[in-house]
Amino acid sequence: MASERDAERAAAGRLRLDPEEMNRRLRGDVGEIEALGRRGARVDPGLGDATVPEQVRGQAARIGFESPVEAAAVSLRRIRELPDSERGSGSPFPPYHAAAGRTIAEGELKAHTTHAGIRRLVFQRTAPVAAGITVSLEAAVRVTADGSVWLDSFGWPLAETDVPVYVFGGTREGYLAEAIGGLQRGWPFEQAMLMVFATGLGFPDDADDTGRTELAELIAARPGRLIAYVGEAETHAIAVRANGAFGACLYRSAIEVLFENYLGSAAFSVVDLEDVDDVDEELRESLPAADSLSPRAIPPGTPVHHWWWELAARL
Repeated sequence: MASERDAERAAAGRLRLDPEEMNRRLRGDVGEIEALGRRGARVDPGLGDATVPEQVRGQAARIGFESPVEAAAVSLRRIRELPDSERGSGSPFPPYHAAAGRTIAEGELKAHTTHAGIRRLVFQRTAPVAAGITVSLEAAVRVTADGSVWLDSFGWPLAETDVPVYVFGGTREGYLAEAIGGLQRGWPFEQAMLMVFATGLGFPDDADDTGRTELAELIAARPGRLIAYVGEAETHAIAVRANGAFGACLYRSAIEVLFENYLGSAAFSVVDLEDVDDVDEELRESLPAADSLSPRAIPPGTPVHHWWWELAARL
């Protein structure tokens, strides 16, 4: 059972983590967050509701999460939702917050609501990924009654979700070439897997055997990365109630396309089938209890037998 395996992994993690070392790392992370200077952003609500969005945009470089601990945790968890070109090469904290600020400053205002004196603004922008692929990024901002401005979330859309998360405008051959080239260049593994997923979006099955074999060999040469990716898929599945269903469905579909179209039965010489079954079990349990996924978030051409999307969208 997935819950039993989670308990075992958590117990193992507690045995490995030294509390003093964990506290030292947390203090270091919080110190990095505080050094960004993203606290103290303020606007003047008294100037009128219509002025608030532009006031917020003007403070974009100073807006951060209210809790430094939350800022560190969210940055580490959601940095992978950004295109590789926006992730930087070192600590995730500066590039994650810079991308959030850019979204606030340059993105389209999608929502501006007020409830009990709290204003909530949602900004979205489209960023290029690779090979004709773009991603929608969303920053949700909270303005308190005294004018303090805080970042509530940033990454794939969670507040205004009736939009495609990824738009795929390329070809299967192009996506396959990007996956191969990306793995060869040391791309983040999850971005290479996004390309793998894209090759399965309703294209005719005419990919060249040489490219198919080359991709399979590159993946097989990175067994640890693939095992970790399956683990991340389960993490997404466990967290759908808090973080939405999109990531869980995307990761699971990428695994399915990889196994069906490239690795075949050889996949299970690298990945334990039970681990994939655990992901599916968690999806069946968690998706019905999570917020419904907008059908517009499902990439056109997604194979119909990828049942997790239908379950997530209540179709």
